[in-house]
Amino acid sequence: MPKQLKMRLFAMILSLCCSAPALAADAAETILQRFVDDYARDPMATSITFGIEIDGQRWHVVSDADGAAPATVEMHNGFPELPVFYFTASGEILKQIDQGAISGLTAMGAATSDQATPLDVLYTDGYQRPADYDAILRPLIFHFWTRGLPETIPLGIQHSRAIHGAPAVVMYYDKDFRSAVYHVPPRLGRDMAPTLTVPFPRVLVVMSGTMTGTVGAHDFMISHGELVFLPPNIPAQLWNDGDEPLQFMFLMFGDGA
Repeated sequence: MPKQLKMRLFAMILSLCCSAPALAADAAETILQRFVDDYARDPMATSITFGIEIDGQRWHVVSDADGAAPATVEMHNGFPELPVFYFTASGEILKQIDQGAISGLTAMGAATSDQATPLDVLYTDGYQRPADYDAILRPLIFHFWTRGLPETIPLGIQHSRAIHGAPAVVMYYDKDFRSAVYHVPPRLGRDMAPTLTVPFPRVLVVMSGTMTGTVGAHDFMISHGELVFLPPNIPAQLWNDGDEPLQFMFLMFGDGA
């Protein structure tokens, strides 16, 4: 191969290798800008500053909202000098959220607070969680990572992640409130069902199928169109003995939910 041609090929390969990360960052920034622009039009936008990290690339968002849309929302390169919380995810998860394959809250759904999730929240050095942290963060996750007016999310099993042992789509979180839709496969029996004891009430509404369970020492069975109330601090276990999928809405509320 002539030396001149070799040099041209080497230059082309070097150019492709060096430009790939920049292109990935540009693609992520384009997607993020869509969320930023939409959040500015959201009547639930609040005044807040937070960071975003996608595949190691960092930005921060500054929102100035006076309660009337549109808000002033801007995205800047890098993290700010002041300590902040920040969302972190891979480029692939960002694309899935952008395309509506999974919601931001579902990507963050976890059985425990220390469980790593596809979309997670971390803190820069020196950040101190304020007393109203949940009231700030929980609505932000839904309203920033959900576009459109009104905001809608699909609830089908194809948009779920496994949370507490079964596929779930997280609907909405706020201070002292959490909600999700669960899709329990057929014959997911009692031996595979976790026992949960929590200090707040829960309401389960069956949308399809039949739910079998225990609350303390009491057994129950409910079907489509029925609900069960689970008191706080009493062990509860539920499962699907049937041959059909079980779909139910899970509502958690009260202090600590």
